[in-house]
Amino acid sequence: MMLTPEELATLVVLALDRLGITHEELLSRLWESDITRAEGEAAVQALARKRFVQQEAGIWTLTPSGHVALRKGYAELVRAEDVSPSSEGMEECPSLPWLTQVHTVWVEALSLNYAVAPEVLEQLLPAPLQPELHKGTAWVQVLMSSLREMRPQGFAGLFGFNFYQVSYRAAVRYQNARGQWRRGGYFVRSETNDELMRRIGNALVEFKFHDFGEADMLMVRDGDRLTFGAEPTPAFPGGRLVGVLNTRPLPGPPKGSVWKSLDELHEPLIECYDAFGVSDGHMYVLTVDREPWDANFVQPVELYCEYMQDGVFAGHARLDSVLHLRECAYRWRPLRREPIPAAG
Repeated sequence: MMLTPEELATLVVLALDRLGITHEELLSRLWESDITRAEGEAAVQALARKRFVQQEAGIWTLTPSGHVALRKGYAELVRAEDVSPSSEGMEECPSLPWLTQVHTVWVEALSLNYAVAPEVLEQLLPAPLQPELHKGTAWVQVLMSSLREMRPQGFAGLFGFNFYQVSYRAAVRYQNARGQWRRGGYFVRSETNDELMRRIGNALVEFKFHDFGEADMLMVRDGDRLTFGAEPTPAFPGGRLVGVLNTRPLPGPPKGSVWKSLDELHEPLIECYDAFGVSDGHMYVLTVDREPWDANFVQPVELYCEYMQDGVFAGHARLDSVLHLRECAYRWRPLRREPIPAAG
């Protein structure tokens, strides 16, 4: 049984006061939530007819059925707000059950946002992935982060891993067998400075699509200045990354950026929770549950990104903007997959 927004709000108000409230107080609290008196009256009467609320001695309370309805309504809201809902026919397939309990924190991270030629990016993507275009172009984010105490939940930080990681995440999308479009990221290149984490990542199906390389990395802060660098080992050439950022927040996007504000960039490049991999006729989806990015536009003082400037994107990539963020906790959901629809 679907609840109207006004009915759900009424159940919430009553749930917050288990001893019950008067009719006038109930309408007053609903008014504070921009629900008019007439709308509140209608919601209360509708809930009473459904026996979700009851009134005794002038006091309204939830009935047992009302508590059940509230929990169901909350579950519907959670599903509606899910950043990565499962498609029909999608199945869970984690490598290790405990992997979804692993959590960590991005202590400090940066996002170098490159506008790239769609036709160049398309050559790097396995079918059916295709570049997701924003502002008429494709995008690759070079994400460098300092991760702290990666470990299974319940373990002390002493048992966690601290390491650096650089990922080159392309904004992509694909259409599943039901004709639904799913958007996310595809890692065209990744490196870490921790050999054990590299071996683990490349051994697990969750990360085998990322093909982690190895590099010496460092991030050092001196006041507002953040110096960073990644020097790949000879086995993984082409990914040298060095730079200095002034992390003092800019009042808005830098000159030359196609974005008018951080809010405008938010949905296309920040609200990206799925990483895709293609293998054995399936699309694999690894979803990260994380805190919101507390990101700001910042100014690079010096910057050289070999992969974007002199690698496969040479002459086809333009640095649009740089974001800096701190303290973002995250964990993984169980890996999922769905069949790739047959071509034609």
